[in-house]
Amino acid sequence: MTEQRINGEKKGNIFYLTLNRPQKRNAISLEMLEEFCDTINPLAKDPEIRVIIVKGEGSVFSAGIDFNALGEMAGTYLSDEAGGGGLIRADIHQGQQWLNRLEAIEIPIICAMHGGVYGLGVEVALACDIRLMSEDCTWGLPEAQFGLIADLGGTARLAKLLGPSRAMEILMTTNRYPAQRALEWGLINYLYPTKEALYAGAEKLAADIIKSAPLPVGAFKKIINRGQGVDLMTHLDMEASMQSIMLRSEDFKEGVTALMEKREPSWKRK
Repeated sequence: MTEQRINGEKKGNIFYLTLNRPQKRNAISLEMLEEFCDTINPLAKDPEIRVIIVKGEGSVFSAGIDFNALGEMAGTYLSDEAGGGGLIRADIHQGQQWLNRLEAIEIPIICAMHGGVYGLGVEVALACDIRLMSEDCTWGLPEAQFGLIADLGGTARLAKLLGPSRAMEILMTTNRYPAQRALEWGLINYLYPTKEALYAGAEKLAADIIKSAPLPVGAFKKIINRGQGVDLMTHLDMEASMQSIMLRSEDFKEGVTALMEKREPSWKRK
């Protein structure tokens, strides 16, 4: 029987995507990232899905990379087949593209982390839009302990989010940090006392997002993500281009009509 490593479930306007290897502490392989991406891709065409919530089954969100899978890859990477590093870079670029898909989809993704999240698990979280933790959650990027770097966006996204100095401390020391530190440094938006409260908080945040029109929500995600590092005028042009789409949308007409009629709008994502 094939192991179901990723569970997907649609409930109303929310899609729950769960890492489902509790016996392996939700260790992640590259194949799991592909499965993760394949589960998310079709959601872009479902007008009912307004928010994705990512969580982990069992005692932790994710212990990081699957060391068995890493060992198998290392056997190839250390052989003559990997001469020049081209094979290695191809695998890394593929993994990066799978996580880039989380940023590209025009549906907000909330990552709810409990228990612990390390290495590749943190890199998955960094590719999500909004991150939450329960108070029992510890986190860190330990790659340097075994002679590697965080190569699926961990270095790049962490530095953009927290700044270069803070990112270098986290990556160079390989320390484990408490959830409170993640809140203080801006890695997460909110901190919750229990796993149950964490999931309830994620659903409350999702419900707040669902009240807003879906096209602007998707536009905010695109403008903010792609606007990182560009000059102000380019960023402003992105705003103008997106607004020119919003002003011609059916949802804009519906939003104005609903406001005038003092009722809740019925969004169509059109």
